[in-house]
Amino acid sequence: MSNLSSSGVLRLTIRLLLGVFFIGTAVLKLLSIDNFEVYIYSLGLFSYTWTTFFSRLLIFIELIIGISLIFKICFKQIWWLTMLMMLGFTLFLIYAAIFRNDSNCHCFGDLIELNPIQSILKNIITIALLFFIKNEESHDYKPVLKKWLVASTIVISLVVSFVLLPMDVVYNKIYSEKENVNTGAFYESISDSTFVDLQQGRYLINYALAGCKFCKVGAEKLTLMLDRNGISHEKVKFIIGGSDEAIARFIEITGTSDYEHWKIPAPEFMAITYGKFPLYVFIEDGKVVKAGDFRVLDDEIIESLK
Repeated sequence: MSNLSSSGVLRLTIRLLLGVFFIGTAVLKLLSIDNFEVYIYSLGLFSYTWTTFFSRLLIFIELIIGISLIFKICFKQIWWLTMLMMLGFTLFLIYAAIFRNDSNCHCFGDLIELNPIQSILKNIITIALLFFIKNEESHDYKPVLKKWLVASTIVISLVVSFVLLPMDVVYNKIYSEKENVNTGAFYESISDSTFVDLQQGRYLINYALAGCKFCKVGAEKLTLMLDRNGISHEKVKFIIGGSDEAIARFIEITGTSDYEHWKIPAPEFMAITYGKFPLYVFIEDGKVVKAGDFRVLDDEIIESLK
């Protein structure tokens, strides 16, 4: 009897730990959603709009799994969903370990970096723990309470995944480009003879601060999208703030050495961007078409540079 009780306590502990684990991985991905999106986009499977949806869908599923394991809601169905997801992730990680050179597969966002081999070991342990609790049954909730718990789990997961940090396509509809760039200071800046080439045709100007981690993420996202859509690097100009040493490191880290990089005085830089970085300004014949942070970037507007 005591052995059964000890086994039950162990299964309870493992189930709760797994539930907290999946909620934790979901939250950590969400906290570094931009890097997570860039990683998924780098796989070349989806457009960026679909990438923003798929990345949040994974977070949504992990939240559903975590909450359901803790409260033993639809346990058998959730157990199989979890097992299939872990097997699918493991197959992908095997591919990544063989064919890619990823230093971080973003299983825990940016807080804890695991390479594919380390993540495979983590998945093997998780799968073993899942088998240990395989014979658990759903909690015997009253029908009304069970419906309320299921609905609440779905709603909470949806809000956390898709509302707290909305998808770029939704974000772009909320924010107007006029609120994101000081057009007066911008037009005055590009009237300089240095920028004469920008007066005809379509261009993207990326304002970035050399030491800003979001600027580096944005640059990585941007270069991936340009290459995916076959856009000439001449269509993009980087205007970077910071010391010469910091700018050199930015160029090296982001792999943008074959793009034009310009430096303007700090007061001018700050006036144009309102002190927000990074800023992307799309222009046509010297006039602002659209502007915003890296969430303004999508395949449609990148393709418009052709």
